[in-house]
Amino acid sequence: MPEAKLASELPDIQNTTEGFIKRKINKVGVRKVELPISIITKDGKLNYSTASISAYSDLNEENKGVNMSRFRILLEESFMNKGLYLKEAIRDALRELKIRLSSNNAYIKVKFDYFTTKLAPVSKTPSHSITKCILEGKLVNGAERYFLTADVWYTSLCPCSKEISRYNAHNQPSIGTITVELIEDQMCWIEDLIELVESCGSAPIINILKRNDEKWQTELMYENPVFVEDMARKIAEKLDVWLDKNIKDYSFIANHYESIHQSVATSVITAGRDLS
Repeated sequence: MPEAKLASELPDIQNTTEGFIKRKINKVGVRKVELPISIITKDGKLNYSTASISAYSDLNEENKGVNMSRFRILLEESFMNKGLYLKEAIRDALRELKIRLSSNNAYIKVKFDYFTTKLAPVSKTPSHSITKCILEGKLVNGAERYFLTADVWYTSLCPCSKEISRYNAHNQPSIGTITVELIEDQMCWIEDLIELVESCGSAPIINILKRNDEKWQTELMYENPVFVEDMARKIAEKLDVWLDKNIKDYSFIANHYESIHQSVATSVITAGRDLS
């Protein structure tokens, strides 16, 4: 059997001071820590998901390494099996990480799937939709910054195709990647980002459609054609209203997965501020 010893009785190689290159490291930590989480939604319910979490600190030139187990312990304490206002959880974890690792800077990124329920437009049949999300926090030189990203699916119908074709217009699934920098005391809900993107596209994507729903949905798309450039400008026009009220900054990437080409039509637009 292995011999059990107290941690204090074992050598601590990470804290040795001889024989290493004395140079500052910008980020050191752990990636892809998979944990169950439960996020508080806009209507006060819990949205259950699995998170892939990354956490880092900087490391000064006088220390050989960090205590890696402290990252995992902190993440388990901060995120697992709790009803979370996720931004607040990241904020508290950043501050605690800085203390426990004796670092100047700390970084946490949480990737997760966010499920919402959609009703078919006519039959009202419910189905689930998935939105890939990232919430990232940075504590650098005493300043905290938070960024929320959501990949929102929608449909896009080509205005040119509609105008020149006798029978139909090509349309395709599309993804809008929206990133906003959050204001400290303001809430920006994932549901609002989803609604914003879907309202600018030709139609939302709904995973269960009966025949009467499909008729409604395809006609809705046909009545709302949108180029990839249109999509970017429509989103920016709406996000401009949010600036300095709900968000500090934004960027938006539209990807239209062309049904008649082996390519993806793309457009990118920003508020013109520093989102780095």
